[in-house]
Amino acid sequence: MQYKRVALAIVAHEYAHGREKIKGIIDYYRKHSAWEIHRNELAQPYVMPESLVGWDGDGVIGEIYTGTDAANLGSLKIPLVNTSSNDAAREFPTVGVDNHAIGQMAAEHLVECKLDRFAFVGLTGLCHVRERYEGFSQILEKNGGNCTLVQYQPEVVRGEHVSEELVSPERLMDALRDLELPVGIMTSSDRVGFAVLEACRRLGLRSPEDVALIGVDNDEMYCNLAYSSMTSIAPNARAVGFKAAAMLDKLMNGEELARSRILIPPKRIIFRNSTDMTRSEYPEVARALRFIRNHANEFIDVTNVLDVVPVSRRWLEMKFKDEVGHGIYQEIRRVHVERARELLLTTDWPVSRVAKESGFNNTERFEFAFQKLLEMSATEFRRQQAQG
Repeated sequence: MQYKRVALAIVAHEYAHGREKIKGIIDYYRKHSAWEIHRNELAQPYVMPESLVGWDGDGVIGEIYTGTDAANLGSLKIPLVNTSSNDAAREFPTVGVDNHAIGQMAAEHLVECKLDRFAFVGLTGLCHVRERYEGFSQILEKNGGNCTLVQYQPEVVRGEHVSEELVSPERLMDALRDLELPVGIMTSSDRVGFAVLEACRRLGLRSPEDVALIGVDNDEMYCNLAYSSMTSIAPNARAVGFKAAAMLDKLMNGEELARSRILIPPKRIIFRNSTDMTRSEYPEVARALRFIRNHANEFIDVTNVLDVVPVSRRWLEMKFKDEVGHGIYQEIRRVHVERARELLLTTDWPVSRVAKESGFNNTERFEFAFQKLLEMSATEFRRQQAQG
């Protein structure tokens, strides 16, 4: 068997979205193709665009951020698939995330939090930031909301390829002071969201009560170490990698592309404390909802909820159903299954461990609840998601 030589110029491999793209590429080539991945001078499985000049391989999956990147990769005269959102890459076959849809999803989530003041925070001059803001503001305009745009210039430049969005909290504090509270904020990435939440902490602002914030990338480090654990949009970068690999395979086989530009919609919102605007006519119902969500990884039942909400079970069940649409037990199971979905997507744990880590005391109960809510088994769900 003759292997095709493929280079991965995924220059953002250090970041969560870059790693997810590479996972998607691996998903594809392990099942569908015989590829040999090109190594750099340190024998690592990724390269910089300029290092490929003159390379005589068979194909490249890369990220084009600059005109120089485009010139270097375009000079190869071999099939190339781009996975960035940069304008410099418009002439190349591209698979990328749908940044407008990401912005729209964030806006819809914050509108559902019953807020009427909004802001967007992001670095100037980046295509994906501009597109996310456009999608965000479009939905807010349709719902009669106003959006304050908070932009900043980069202060840390780590290289010409990766657009660095890091910002110190101090540079955001004046803009945050000027916002009328409560406010719903979308940040262009989780890295920016982390800085915004740190600025809120230093200003004495509460999250989510004063600032409800949603980021992008579902970067576990930034989301879970933030001042208020950060709600984030998972943009399905893994599917980007899978589709890009499939597109490159077609090009290397001399096939025509049905479409030269594919945008992958975001996967879902991962709900955390920074947008937990649980509100109810009855404080007891809000407290019960927060308790259930904060114990998504533990086995709890209705009696545990009543331990922290000391009212009669009959009264709480009645008010809970009026507010939420179903009973307390059903909400516990829904939250536990949602936690299980996240673990199935982000770990390679066996189903038995996923069951335990998502609040089920045995695998059989987990399988039954998962099948009932999602109409498929946990194993089938994981297999479908892995296929992109």
